[in-house]
Parts: sequence; structure tokens; C-alpha cells
Amino acid sequence: MKVSVALCTYNGEKYLSDQLDSIMNQTTLVDEIVICDDGSNDKTINILYDYQSKFPDIIKIFRNEKNLGFIKNFEKAINLSSHEIIIISDQDDIWGKDKIQETVHFLETNPQYDGVFHDLKLIDNEKTYPSYLDWKKITHEEINQEIKNNELFAALVKKGSFILGCALAIKKDALKAHDMENFPIAHDYYIAQKLSLKNKLGFISKSLSSYRLHANQVYGLRYKSDKNEEENISSTQKYFKEYVWGYLQVLKRYKELNPKENEKKTDIYSVFIKNRNTYLKSLSFLERKKYILKCIRHKYLDMEIPDLFKI
Repeated sequence: MKVSVALCTYNGEKYLSDQLDSIMNQTTLVDEIVICDDGSNDKTINILYDYQSKFPDIIKIFRNEKNLGFIKNFEKAINLSSHEIIIISDQDDIWGKDKIQETVHFLETNPQYDGVFHDLKLIDNEKTYPSYLDWKKITHEEINQEIKNNELFAALVKKGSFILGCALAIKKDALKAHDMENFPIAHDYYIAQKLSLKNKLGFISKSLSSYRLHANQVYGLRYKSDKNEEENISSTQKYFKEYVWGYLQVLKRYKELNPKENEKKTDIYSVFIKNRNTYLKSLSFLERKKYILKCIRHKYLDMEIPDLFKI
């Protein structure tokens, strides 16, 4: 399988050479690097043309006539990529030497997936931390289990997206298959959620590149996960927040991503109903009936009159 790298630049002169060197020094050679520059006014363009002169058959440069912003610039770079596998790249990271090899191997040996993501190291000045996901308090075992149980999409919505664009790769034909030719939101959110809701996103449990933390990032890390439960909240309230309200948000996001589909026919909806009913049955008889009546009145939790007598 041939590989394209979709790389976006904007005033990235400080770290761009390190990134390009790490891409060109892979154990498996890249077939093309599609670079979309969004109106840089520093030395970025000069650096790009210098590398293009060294690798004219690989590096393709596209300069935007006007600033598109990072969402549409990444969309452009991804859509211009021509090979079977598209690996997304920031302008300021450093790839491990076997990132392309590991990515290609995973997608060739796991044809059920249309994309894959991996863990990253974090570079903070002179310090390097071995795992971005560990920093987010998310384990590799959790992710593998969520993929196995088709729960990765729900996890991304409930925890806050923990998949960075620079850790993503996608098959070219998956863009059309999953209706991803026009990005309404950031590419990392969009691709990860579109693929995971169909259980088409795999995971490589290795840190295959290093993500650089610095003040000039156009778009940085998501907020850090916080698994500490609020004090003075009952176990019943905790259950509602995690498994009932949380799945309401998952269903809402599913509908936003798939407006033509009936979310009530999905496994996610079935899980929501199961969780909702479990919560209701934990209430006393009177509390339960009063709450169901309120939900019916306010059109909440997808409850109807028959539920008053069934639950």
C-alpha cells in the first residue's frame, strides 16, 4: 500500500526541518508528501522549496491564495493526497523511524479498519514524556477494550476527544465511504468520531511520534481528562451522570454526524435505554413515577406515557 502524508504549514520555520527530516528518514519510505501552506510570512516557504528541490518526486507544495484556517487547510491537504493510506502530520512534531512501517503493517493486517491512531510521546522543552495517553489518564488496555466492545465512539464523546490528528492515519477510499469530503469541524474530531461510530478505527499501542508542546501551536492538546468524581455526590447521581446523561450526549453527537440515520436503531440507543431503565429502577417507587412524569412533560430521556406503567 502506498502512503501519502498530508502536512499543513503556517509560520512553522522553527521546527519544520526537524519534522520533514523525520518523515524522510523512515524505515518505510513515503510515496508523497502533500503540503498545504496557509499564507506563511516567515521562512516556511523557503524551507519547503529547499526540501522540494531535494525530493522533487515526493514533495508537492500548495500555497493557499487566502488563509483557510487549520480546519479547511487540513481538509484540503487530506483530499489532495492520492495514495491508499493518508497519514496526517503537523508541522512541528518528530516521527519515530518506524511510524510509516507500523501504520502500513497494521492496516494491511487488519483490513476491517479504515483508519488507525497511536499513542505519542510529549516534548516539553528539554523533557520528553513517554505517553500522551498516560498524561490523559487513559490506558492502552481501556482503548483496546473499548474498540473490542464497540464503545470507542462513546468514550470519545464522554471523555472529550483524546485522539490527536497527528496520530491519525486513514484509508483514502474511507473518505467517500464515510461521507468525509467536507469537514464541518476539526479533522481529528471528525475523522476519529466518524470512523469510531462504525467501529472502523483501530489502535496501535505504541508511541510512534513525539508531540511538541510550545506556545505557538495553532491547535494544541485537548483538555486533560479528570477522572476524579465530585465530592458529596451519591452513587446513583454518579451513575446518572456517566451512563444516562453521558449516553444522551453520545446519541446527540451520533445524530449530528449522521443526520440521515435513525439513531434509535443503533446499539448506542439500546445501551442508553438499558442504562436509563437501570437508573430509574434504582429509585423508590414514588420517586420513579414522579420522575418519569416530569420526563414525559419535558420530553426528556425519550420517555412516553407507556413507560410510566412499564418501568
